[in-house]
Amino acid sequence: ALRKTALLCALGFLLPSPAAVSAQKGIADRAATYVADYQHQLIAIVADEQYVQHVGHQVPPDPDAPRSRSTAGEVFFIFTAPSRGWMAIRDVQTVDGTAAPERTNVREILGTLPVTQVGEQMASYNARYNIGRITRNFNEPTLALLSLDEAHRSRFRFDTKKREDVGGHALIWLAFQEKERPTLIRSVQGRPVFMKGELLVEIANGRIWQSRLTASIDGINVELATEYTFDERLGLMLPIVFREFYEKGKPATQARTQAPGLLYEQITCEAKYSNFRRFEVFSRIR
Repeated sequence: ALRKTALLCALGFLLPSPAAVSAQKGIADRAATYVADYQHQLIAIVADEQYVQHVGHQVPPDPDAPRSRSTAGEVFFIFTAPSRGWMAIRDVQTVDGTAAPERTNVREILGTLPVTQVGEQMASYNARYNIGRITRNFNEPTLALLSLDEAHRSRFRFDTKKREDVGGHALIWLAFQEKERPTLIRSVQGRPVFMKGELLVEIANGRIWQSRLTASIDGINVELATEYTFDERLGLMLPIVFREFYEKGKPATQARTQAPGLLYEQITCEAKYSNFRRFEVFSRIR
């Protein structure tokens, strides 16, 4: 009997109290309300972008391919619900300091293309200057926010983590983990990809200051991290830095340089956004 009582006490200590569960749900609810409102605001925003890619390790190496690339131009933030959600569409103007060849008029496309075709066509356009062998076309800085979207939220589990205080703002990390299908990300073959991560949420109002997302897609480990800041002129939290990390294979295979195919590759990318402004043609996109 003593042993059973001790076990029950231990379990009671580990289980969250009703008050803690309620507080956790309150944080997730406030963040979800914020995201729902954000979807109506971050649909007509354009910013300047500086984007840098670097291929760190690559086995076997490709001597004819670039190991780094820097592009500059504009990025358009749109929301194409329910087809893809948010998209960050790049209008690359320079590549490694030289005028981009065969530029597409992104403004004209977004002003005339039917909404149902925006996601499919522009996703491939975004990837045209990618370097390295790893294929990727889902690098959206706002992707993690969709875990709180009304259409997807029920498939995720949320847990509150440690608190932080930044500039007088009380913040808390809200962890999310996708548990059910259909998943937000799918492989090239259409297989489900379950993602997880964390959102740094302002306790008072649900505003999101940072996001971190991880997933494994066809043997590729993916990490996406976004930092937001409040833009006084537009009155919005806007992404200012977006970091990407991709890794395929195992570093231990670096000794097998004569084997065919890609054995290992690691790619890091960083985008910095500035000079945010509104662009009225996007008012037709919902």
